[in-house]
Amino acid sequence: MKFLKQISLKEWLSTLIIASAAFLLLGTITALWNNSFFIRMTEVSGWDYIILSFESLLIGLFFGIQAPHCATKKAGIGGVLGFVGFGCSVCNKILLLLFGSSFLLSYFEPARHYVGALGLLLFSYALIQRWLLRLAVLDETVFKRRQSLIQKSYYKIYGEYFNKLDFHQYLNL
Repeated sequence: MKFLKQISLKEWLSTLIIASAAFLLLGTITALWNNSFFIRMTEVSGWDYIILSFESLLIGLFFGIQAPHCATKKAGIGGVLGFVGFGCSVCNKILLLLFGSSFLLSYFEPARHYVGALGLLLFSYALIQRWLLRLAVLDETVFKRRQSLIQKSYYKIYGEYFNKLDFHQYLNL
């Protein structure tokens, strides 16, 4: 809960916009709803919508919340696996070219949602790494800020005393 309080309104708004755009774009591309651009060859199930919703939410959070570094490889692999999990396996030209339609319909289609769940887990792990890194950086900046305030307060208290001392005699110069 500590982390959620540190997210600014601008980051929440950008997360919402990115997640909504990802939901609409990915859902249209994979033809989860009827559209004039794409036709789906396999049946749509409830799991497709669940995986799409979580995938869109993770994409929005990953790109909407600012962090100094990120786990882009894990997020990219998780995003691809998630996309394959809710997409039409026969409509995916890359999978169709690599494996053929009989393999996809016989073996991959029953396991497609598990691949999507694995992609969501991997994407979630990348997002958690990003959040923990952000928290570590925020905690470090807060620590440095507190340390500098303590040093300034010590200087205010003892500064006049140190200015009156002749450090050359203590250093034998």
